[in-house]
Amino acid sequence: MLHGIYGRGRNWQGIARALVKARPEYACWLVDMPHHGDSGPGAHADGVLGFAEDLRDWSVAQGVTPDAVLGHSYGGKVALAYAAAGHVRPLQVWVIDSTPETKPPSGSAWGMLEIVRALPRRFATRDEAIAGIVAGGYALGVAQWMSTNLTRDAAGGFTWRLDFDVMDRLLHDFFTTDLWAIVEAGDAQLDLHFLKASESNAMSETAVARITAAAGDHVHLHHRPGGHWIHAESPEIVTELLVGSLPS
Repeated sequence: MLHGIYGRGRNWQGIARALVKARPEYACWLVDMPHHGDSGPGAHADGVLGFAEDLRDWSVAQGVTPDAVLGHSYGGKVALAYAAAGHVRPLQVWVIDSTPETKPPSGSAWGMLEIVRALPRRFATRDEAIAGIVAGGYALGVAQWMSTNLTRDAAGGFTWRLDFDVMDRLLHDFFTTDLWAIVEAGDAQLDLHFLKASESNAMSETAVARITAAAGDHVHLHHRPGGHWIHAESPEIVTELLVGSLPS
């Protein structure tokens, strides 16, 4: 399971626990992608394709050959890039409110970058950062989640552990990486599932139409109510889809 920008693997812990309870034949690996959580820079270039290479290196080193890979937002595009490398056995891919398209920078994650860059670099309390993000137009729950990226400094205050210049580069790469070829190739080894959150613009209407046109035995589009962080707002929706659709 691959988190989105600003996230970390444990963001998916609740869904992972519910999934393995319902499907005990599965184990879930929750990965901190480069520059996130406890991971430093990757061995490959920063960006979608480089992160996919890092994921392949990690899976080989761990001896993990997945039956399915899931990614939310930035992680969704990384999951598609990982699948594009080709596999010797079937692979199911879940793209949670993300897109294979290129487009100008936009959306909740891009807006968050603008908000946090306008805030002070240091806060006396975590609540100060949360209040600043809420004032920027984000829900309290999203602001609280973002504040998990704060770390206490030697003076007792809080600073961001994320490098927002790196986040800027990663997001620009995300918006300029085209992965339609893997979606429209009709590869019988791949089973691609896209989840479109109804209140999110992460996937444009043009992309929805193009995925719909590609839909069939190996490409599936699921529409569900919710916002971009649907896995945090309504984890039961994502869990139900996974439980019912993962390979037997």
